[in-house]
Amino acid sequence: MRRRIGSPEERRKWQIRREVLRARDALTPAERADKSRIIFTRVVQAWEYQQADTVLAYAHFRSEVETDRLLRAILTSGKQLVLPRVNRQRHELDLYLVTDPARQLAPGTWGIPEPLPAYCEPAPLEEIDCVIAPGVAFDPWGGRTGYGGGFYDRLLNSLSPEQARVCLGLAFEVQIVYEVPRGLFDAHVGAIATELRLVENR
Repeated sequence: MRRRIGSPEERRKWQIRREVLRARDALTPAERADKSRIIFTRVVQAWEYQQADTVLAYAHFRSEVETDRLLRAILTSGKQLVLPRVNRQRHELDLYLVTDPARQLAPGTWGIPEPLPAYCEPAPLEEIDCVIAPGVAFDPWGGRTGYGGGFYDRLLNSLSPEQARVCLGLAFEVQIVYEVPRGLFDAHVGAIATELRLVENR
């Protein structure tokens, strides 16, 4: 997932990633679970989520904010759940409708739980009403950086202005930094939910 690091901006982003991932990984499993439950409550109470019929979310991996509870809530509420699958050939995320994560997901690229195309229907991006996005680090102005592959930047930059307003990033408070350097193609999020607050940037 690495890209060539050249500009001062890119070097600063890689430094931020290292520092934030170290802090996130230092959280104990119990701390991550407790904080993830609080973040879940904040998300389902947010208007971005409540107004949506179709939600693009993600299946967590490693030390990310845990989303199992959220995926179940989306499905039991009658909303449509859409999850991404990494397409390394096109260097983008393919979207699929998921109704049964236990049957339709399997470890894919880099070990991320992803939809199995043989068991899922493709989901058009224009039908998404709310985007719940992961990230490595965020800033209070909606700046975001991921692992460095640019997959989510491409997806988020493809959103309509209306969809961009309902893009919600999930993060532990240790992932919030003063400022994420933002390049020409770096996407931002409309709001960020942590265990302490909901930061809105629209």
